[in-house]
Amino acid sequence: TLPLAMFITTGAVMSGCDRADQASTPTTPTSRIEGQAWLAGEVLTADSNCVACHAASATVVRRLGNAPAPVILGDRGVGSRLSAEAIADRLKAHGEDHGQRMPDLLHGMAEPEQSEATLDLVHYLVSQGGPMPIEASDSSEGMIRRGMRLYKEVGCVACHEPEPDLAGFAAAWTHASLSEFLEHPLDSHPAGRMPSMNLTGSEASAIATYLLSNQALGPDGLREEPRPGLELEFFKGTYQGGGPVEETKPADQKMRVDVPGIGPGKGQDNFGVRIRGNIEIPTTGRWSFWLRSDDGSRLYLDGEPLILHDGVHGATDMRGSRTLDAGSHELLITMFERGGGEELSLSWSGPNVPRERVPASAFSSSTTVLRPTFAALELDEQRVARGQDLFMSLGCVACHAPELPKPSSLASVPPFSSLVAGRGCLAVDVPANAPEYGFTDDERALLDEVVANAEALDEPLESGLAINHTMTRLNCVACHSRGELTGPDAVARTRFLSDGDAELGDEGRIPPALDGVGGKLRLDALRKTLLHGEKIRPYMQTRMPEFGADQVSDLVVHFAAADQPPGRDVEPEFSEEAVEVGRALVGVDGVSCIQCHTAAGIKSLGVPAVDLAHMHSRLRPAWFKAHLLDPQKANPGTRMTAFWGNGGTDRIFPEHLGGDPDAQVDAIWTYLSLDDSMPLPKGIVPDGGQYVLTPSSEPILFGTFMADVSPRTIAVGLPENAHYAWDMEHGRLANCWRGVFMNAEGTWHGRAGQLQSPGGNSVIRMPPGHPIASLPDRGAAWPDAEARDAAGRRNTPWRVRGMERDADRRPVFNTEMDGVRVKESIVPRLAPGGTRLVRRFTIATDEGRGDLFMRAAISPTAEPAGGEGRTRRWKLSGDRVIDVRGAESFVREDPNGIKELLIKVPLSLEGRAEAKYEGTFEVEMDW
Repeated sequence: TLPLAMFITTGAVMSGCDRADQASTPTTPTSRIEGQAWLAGEVLTADSNCVACHAASATVVRRLGNAPAPVILGDRGVGSRLSAEAIADRLKAHGEDHGQRMPDLLHGMAEPEQSEATLDLVHYLVSQGGPMPIEASDSSEGMIRRGMRLYKEVGCVACHEPEPDLAGFAAAWTHASLSEFLEHPLDSHPAGRMPSMNLTGSEASAIATYLLSNQALGPDGLREEPRPGLELEFFKGTYQGGGPVEETKPADQKMRVDVPGIGPGKGQDNFGVRIRGNIEIPTTGRWSFWLRSDDGSRLYLDGEPLILHDGVHGATDMRGSRTLDAGSHELLITMFERGGGEELSLSWSGPNVPRERVPASAFSSSTTVLRPTFAALELDEQRVARGQDLFMSLGCVACHAPELPKPSSLASVPPFSSLVAGRGCLAVDVPANAPEYGFTDDERALLDEVVANAEALDEPLESGLAINHTMTRLNCVACHSRGELTGPDAVARTRFLSDGDAELGDEGRIPPALDGVGGKLRLDALRKTLLHGEKIRPYMQTRMPEFGADQVSDLVVHFAAADQPPGRDVEPEFSEEAVEVGRALVGVDGVSCIQCHTAAGIKSLGVPAVDLAHMHSRLRPAWFKAHLLDPQKANPGTRMTAFWGNGGTDRIFPEHLGGDPDAQVDAIWTYLSLDDSMPLPKGIVPDGGQYVLTPSSEPILFGTFMADVSPRTIAVGLPENAHYAWDMEHGRLANCWRGVFMNAEGTWHGRAGQLQSPGGNSVIRMPPGHPIASLPDRGAAWPDAEARDAAGRRNTPWRVRGMERDADRRPVFNTEMDGVRVKESIVPRLAPGGTRLVRRFTIATDEGRGDLFMRAAISPTAEPAGGEGRTRRWKLSGDRVIDVRGAESFVREDPNGIKELLIKVPLSLEGRAEAKYEGTFEVEMDW
């Protein structure tokens, strides 16, 4: 277990080992070098950063996983984040108790000289980005509690002590510097020894508040200090009555406000506000208060309700009166907003005070204050200069500034391949001119073995050993086990937490074992997890940390190389029949996966296990099949039910594919390949109650005012779980998205309606203006969608001519311009990766013309991806793919370098009364 303060070391690592004067003789057999025992020495070599001073080949450096030392110089130097006392402590301790190996570079000096040198180095390092501003920070007991909870929940306790050294933190950091470090640790520690936990600014601030809580202690506990203004808590959610009077969950935002108001709620719906503090009554007597709100609100004085302005209503006042003594009185105001406008204010009148808004001077509140106990160091420029010279001459630059020229003291340092065991910094009695690491006898033996067999490092590690090396070096074993790496012990396992609603036992608490993970996850999923900390288990509180690409990029490849999928790893043939069978099996009339698994963001009927919509993009098909047919073999300890018996021998649901287990699992996999656009299985219940619109057997057409579209928008929800918005004001397809269709509360419940947004994800926005235009040539600019005449009226040639429905009840939109009549229908097509939308155009005119073009997309990039002639595929930015069928398509570039995908509208002579000339083509969109 590494101590929590490990990430604040300022240590340098250098080596002054003697140059080898004779060839070394390997003392360890090759079989041993290739085994696990050798790895401990390699990890210690990397941890000690030996190659920072002793030059080694790129192969050796990459094999060791050597990582850069903390950033301590420059504007973001250590002086910007640590107190002078803390820097001095870390120099004197040489990294001990801070989780990193910082050698003693002053051990050859006499004690008085050491003290002076240390002080000079402190002044120099404090000057790097500092001296740090010593500023107090407002806090609260609630923030301390939240930080304590987060410290345990996100996984800090996997590596650090459950009861951190709060006194040590209070002596080292300010709230601002620690919050910044916790939010962006890799900026200061690129080695990843303190990884990023993907904390928000608010979370980092809360954890910093907890770790620095000793700065808020007074003689009798937490120190409270008066402050002008009031404390406002903002809660997202649906409230009624008078708002979040007794809300116990942590606020989504906290802030101080001068007077009662809605805080960050301007323009939002479905939130609550709670305001606490004190109000100063200037004169004893009868006082009246007017609480104005939209929607419900309440006012409490001294814990007793004075105004209960409850319910959903517009901006109205309610009055309450009470005889009050002069002086300070406890104040509590709550308020909630459901829809429409939002407002909150407080007025008063009393002896010699006419009715007016209560002034800011009347409000105050007590605040817990974090007040650093250390002082800023007054820099001595002479010491700064001497410290800089020492930093160079001692060789600190070898680790902390490798881009700078090496000092003369390192000129004679031998390369790594020439080192001799037991000499220099590896000696029992380290020479005065060499760094003293304080290696134990066992550690020296390990390093001696590495040095004696240095040539073995010129070959890259086999993937299995490379994985163990990296997992040990980065302390992944604090959370994960894999093979010989046993992971957290029984005591450490008790520190992991899960969502209280997830009844999954240890499987819902403890990060999973990594045995066979390379054969389980697709390469892209491994990258997202290891490089970006992607979280897919909603029930697990512990987060996957980010160590930085330099530290784990090779690990992705090694996992994929070391682990093979358990079987033939191929995609089953896609068919709509298989999709329907898979959908039936996933639902409540089948194996009922939705009892445990979330589906396309919609909560499961029971525990919130991994979302079904994410499985196809993350898992390998062979592992998925093995897991379903024999869960315990593929994933020992899982609670997954073996529906098909041991090894998939039982036949169930004979009405589906004859009960063939392999075919049924393939059908489920095919259904899951639709990702977020998979049609919802039977039994799933969308969140949101009566306002959530969920298309089932036929499309839903929902008229609304959609954000960034127009007040005349028709949102079309398709049962295939791909949806779109049609702009009736401009006669165009505006947005497409997958997943949840629409929550209608803002339109149906909000007074005067609210701007709606797509309910799902993967939203793509179509080019502005009508999709068909008349261009004099292929290079002519596309018409302005918002052109206006002299009177300011929109002046575009297109007119919407209504809508009809096809045989499947899907809408067909009609538009017209100058005798050109356009029918456009948008139909779904099920396909791996998600339902696609196919735009089908029929263009009719009374005369032949060659000036009509369709604009299919605007994109920073657009490259051909297959096909020819009138059947072409185009690859756009953001993984978008467009297939054009039945018409010539081409890409052109505007003056800003943006690409436009255009289609030449094909017309042929038909000779019918309703269409002398007609053309049809399709544009299929995948995104």
